[in-house]
Amino acid sequence: MESDANVQCKIVVVGDSQCGKSALLNVFAKDCFPECYVPTVFENYTASFDLDMQRVELRLWDTSGSPYYDNVRPLSYPDADAVLICFDISRPETLDSVLKKWRGEIEEFCPNTKMLLVGCKSDLRTELFTKSHSRHTPVSFSQGSNTAKQLSAPYLECSSLQSENSVRDIFHVATLACVNKNNKNMKRRKSSRATKRMSQSGTDMSTVATTHYQRTKAKSCAVM
Repeated sequence: MESDANVQCKIVVVGDSQCGKSALLNVFAKDCFPECYVPTVFENYTASFDLDMQRVELRLWDTSGSPYYDNVRPLSYPDADAVLICFDISRPETLDSVLKKWRGEIEEFCPNTKMLLVGCKSDLRTELFTKSHSRHTPVSFSQGSNTAKQLSAPYLECSSLQSENSVRDIFHVATLACVNKNNKNMKRRKSSRATKRMSQSGTDMSTVATTHYQRTKAKSCAVM
């Protein structure tokens, strides 16, 4: 069946094992929170976002965070428009992995891809703070934000268990990033073709106009 989407975007989700990647995708694409943890190897989802008058089809790739799959995970990166790097707010070591592992892997296999840093399980931050006997100190918002700055990436947090809106906000931002990238690439290709035509005809290149992309807000989200 042929898609009626105006734009198609590929988003790859990575991060340490059990950091909340699959729950994030299940809530967004299937409107359900997984009742139990099932290790992921590779899983694909499809959903759509309406941005003003433009329908965007999202191809979502869930990946395994296990070191066992380090050699095959890069197969998911080609043609990615954005990569969501996820970590578990209740496990600071998963944030450490963002700079130690995930940044280098993304820069190696898809260096020009937009990155977004996502703190998952934000509800556990409050839960850990209220437990005086807890040995774990959750990741603060400022810690996550500082790591995102080192990636030159937006930082967002969500609770897949308690807030569907926070999940939708993440894919809203990711979709805008993808559409913005696709529009820039399209303008670049058009500019390249125009340059060739102008060079052949001898026209002054200063007269070539640049098209502008107007960012729009998401109006609705529909699961396909």
